[in-house]
Amino acid sequence: MDTKWRGKDAENNRIKQRLAMDIQSTIEGALSQAGQPTTVTPELQKLDRNRIASNTDAPEEEFLFKFFGTPCFPRGDLTTVTGPAKSGKTFYLSMLMACAVRRQVLALERINEEPLRVLWYDTEQSRYTTKRILVDRIGALLQQECDVFPDEQYYVFNMRDKTPGERVDYLELAIQTYRPDICIIDGIADMLEDINSGPDSVHLLQQFQMMATTYNCNITMVIHLNRTGEKLNLRGWLGTLMLHKSYEVFNCDRISKEEAFSAELTVSRHFSRKECLCYAIADDGLPKLSDADKRSASEQGKHNSRQTDCTDSFNQEFIDCDAPNQHLPWNFRKLFTAAFGTAAMLGAEDLKRQVKELGHIRMNQYYDKVFAEAERLRIVRTELTPRTGRVGVILLPPS
Repeated sequence: MDTKWRGKDAENNRIKQRLAMDIQSTIEGALSQAGQPTTVTPELQKLDRNRIASNTDAPEEEFLFKFFGTPCFPRGDLTTVTGPAKSGKTFYLSMLMACAVRRQVLALERINEEPLRVLWYDTEQSRYTTKRILVDRIGALLQQECDVFPDEQYYVFNMRDKTPGERVDYLELAIQTYRPDICIIDGIADMLEDINSGPDSVHLLQQFQMMATTYNCNITMVIHLNRTGEKLNLRGWLGTLMLHKSYEVFNCDRISKEEAFSAELTVSRHFSRKECLCYAIADDGLPKLSDADKRSASEQGKHNSRQTDCTDSFNQEFIDCDAPNQHLPWNFRKLFTAAFGTAAMLGAEDLKRQVKELGHIRMNQYYDKVFAEAERLRIVRTELTPRTGRVGVILLPPS
């Protein structure tokens, strides 16, 4: 028996040596074509493992669910769920977690035949609330599928009493140990001491990307919106990075004047279809489709803001009468130059206060549109402050 296994080990070693020689030969050939010396270092071999060529074996993305038929929640990638406070984010995720065992919940549908394994990492709510959601909401949605709650599919951890550093460390241990198909972090802001710290936010998102790739799972992160209510104005520097790093973003909101909620696929890296689920909570506490006005409370607030901020009320010193967009009739260069004064950089809130005061702008929602247009025109740019790593804004020179 020992002789047999030694023979197999020797054969395996010979195969590895041949593969190593083939890799080195391939790298040497590439270096030769590039006109570079053909010295192949260990570092270069590590780099070459990440090279993508026309014949590279790259598996297609595998999605866990569909939302109105659109594939979503990919393995090995990040998903963001956002919305204002009390906008139904956790309720929407409860439907998603139930769909890991039940094939379909409203507009959500599980793609694979086999149930999925869920890791829910709750940093916000009490232990009692976490259990109540698990049993009374997710369990109620599964009653038609299961006689007994399927604990083997759900690994739920309440981490509210842990420090941000402990939460990050225990998360990787949980993913490594239980190997979920999807990991839901509710919410990610509790994983950092300061969500406006650029270096810490970058490091955290890099850790999550590594975990998602290494353990072939989807990591879904929950974060609040800023008070402006803009759908893509995620809170803090962390939220800005999440917007860039996530494969997709779902936005949750409460329907104004209705006991109803909405969930919308706002951003997707590969799918342009925008669908909005509108649902209400029935007397039994379970979700049901609703025909309420799908316009959310934040959208109606934006509509109202257009009625309160008008050109006549603005400081005419900074108005451009020939502006192509009469809803944004500003001389942006003049307005923002005056707001900066002699400063090279201002904090985002300081700049907002200055621009609103100079321009006689009352509504935060309208200011956000002014600032977004100034960014598009390359008059200002958001950056990290060099020393503190906080979010700041600089005035760009005229092009």
